[in-house]
Amino acid sequence: MADGIEVETILRSAPELGYEVLPGVSKRRSWSTEEKLRILAQAAAPGSSVKLACRAHGVSSGQFYTWRKQFRSGELTGFVPVSVVAEPPLLPISVPAKEEPAPVPPPVPGLVEVELPGGIRLRISGEVEAVALRRILLALR
Repeated sequence: MADGIEVETILRSAPELGYEVLPGVSKRRSWSTEEKLRILAQAAAPGSSVKLACRAHGVSSGQFYTWRKQFRSGELTGFVPVSVVAEPPLLPISVPAKEEPAPVPPPVPGLVEVELPGGIRLRISGEVEAVALRRILLALR
């Protein structure tokens, strides 16, 4: 009986633990993929950091970086990362020689007459280039 009293005395003098051990319950917390992705996104948000996100969710930074590595490799979501590379050099091909465009014929001397709604007539004689005529007609609109 003396042994029972000693054990009881030791138990009463020991500091209390802040948790209770339950048989059959895992000590590790399991995180769903959605929770992991939410924590990763929270750390990447403007004004946030890895440290803040880890503290808010009780996750170690090592665990966070493991999740990030899994996300980047596609293990976490099942998507494979894609990288964009420069285009490979093109093989040389033969290009036919360009044909010279047909020369623009010189303006033909003539007469251009425009009658305006107010009864005003505008006469242009001599060589009239298409560009100049286009400008005149656009100005009269």
